[in-house]
Parts: sequence; structure tokens; C-alpha cells
Amino acid sequence: MINLNTSRYEKIIDVWSEVEFYLKVVICCVIAQQFFHWTLGNITLNFSKQVILYWAIGSLSFYGIGLAIEKGIKQNKRLTERLTIRTVKVKEQPYPSFTAKGIVIGELKTLITVFSLLFIAPEVHRGNGLLLNFGWFLLRIVAADFCFYVAHRLFHERKKLLKIHLKHHEFADTSSFVAGHKSLTEYIVVTLTDVLPIFIFGYDITQLLAWTLIGNAYNLEGHSSLSLCFISSDFHDRHHTHFKGNYGIRGFWDRIFNTLTPIREKH
Repeated sequence: MINLNTSRYEKIIDVWSEVEFYLKVVICCVIAQQFFHWTLGNITLNFSKQVILYWAIGSLSFYGIGLAIEKGIKQNKRLTERLTIRTVKVKEQPYPSFTAKGIVIGELKTLITVFSLLFIAPEVHRGNGLLLNFGWFLLRIVAADFCFYVAHRLFHERKKLLKIHLKHHEFADTSSFVAGHKSLTEYIVVTLTDVLPIFIFGYDITQLLAWTLIGNAYNLEGHSSLSLCFISSDFHDRHHTHFKGNYGIRGFWDRIFNTLTPIREKH
């Protein structure tokens, strides 16, 4: 009886950690959106300015957060040890190095993506209500997580699609910038899974700016092997190590579809 109650309690805790991820993303997005609304409230942003701003926030936050993790936090061994719960050790690998050509090509892909998204997606001016933004971001993260789960699982379960995904899995271990290490085809598919909800719900530019900022934060953290705020250090690491399971951004949809690889915390 004690074991049964303990098991139920552990399941409740596990489910709550996945719901907590959604709530953290939503709350951080709402705060960031309020900041962008306050900063840009009196500025008229035409289409071109929106494209440049969206691209700049996305690129600067990606490199800024990634470098802060890799060249800042990870340089402190004691801090790194405290921020990891991983138990699976794999051999160290050299990670993707930055080249001028790679950065230019990456930024061109991002700029084209941003232009296409803002050109096609419906712009909706919803005002600045906290509840409205909370609802938009909640629908956004749950839908984006589901779309990513489906696409990512198909990448692993369909042989033709697996070939597209293998570049990302050149790394059994992970580091922040592995998040951006993809083939062009995978980049397009993953981007579509992320932006698809925007075509359903529409967008306000301040919401998109907040989303790309926080999205980069949890994506880089998810590949960093550290538990900083959104995703535990062993969740996506175990996916790279075992090459199966943990297909979602976090474990909500994996739990529903029984593809969750449990996290084994250090004691």
C-alpha cells in the first residue's frame, strides 16, 4: 500500500514538472512581452522594421544565451556540477565550431524564415491584456510542443526521414549550440512545427519577440546538459544518448504517448 501511494505521488510530481515547464514558459513570455510592449509602444513598426527587429532579437538572443552558458556558466566547475542531474556519461566530443561562412548562411536562413513568416501569418492587434497574452502563450507552447513531438518522432521512426535527422545526432553528448546543428531540410521542418500555431492563432509583434527570446532560452538550455530554469539537464541528453524517446520539448506529450525515457537523478 505504501509503495502504491509512493508511486502515485511520484507520478503526480512528474506530471506537475511537465505542467510547470509550460507555466514557466508562459509567465516568462508574458513578462518579456510586457517589456517589448512598453519599449515599442510609441513606435510605428512597418513590415520591414518588424522583420529586422524579429530577426535581430532572435539571432542576438541565440548567440548571447548560448555563449553565456558555454563560456560563462560552464567555466565554473562547481556551478556546473550543481546544475546537472545527469547520470549517463559519454565520451567527450568536439562541438560545432563557428565559421564566418556558417554564421552568414545561418543568418540568411533565419532572415528568410522571418520574412516568410511575417509575410504570410495574420497580424492581430490584441492589446496588452495580461490574461489575453497568458492565454495566447499557453496555447502557443502546448501546440508548438505537440507539433514538434510529432515531427521529431517521425524523424526517428521513418527511415527516409531519419537520414535527414542524423546530422543533429552526430553528437551523443550535447552542448547548447548543438540546438542549431541541423540539416537544411530539418531546419525547415522544425521551423514549420514551431511557427504553425502562429498561422492558427495569429500574432502581435511583441508576442513574437517574447516567444523567440524565451524559445531560444529553453532550446539552448535543453541541449546544454544543465538544469537552469526550464528543462532538466538529463531530459534531452537521454534522447541523444539512447537515440529514442523524449521526443517533445519536455515530457508532456511523451508521457501521453508512452515514449518517455525517465530521468534518473543523482543521489
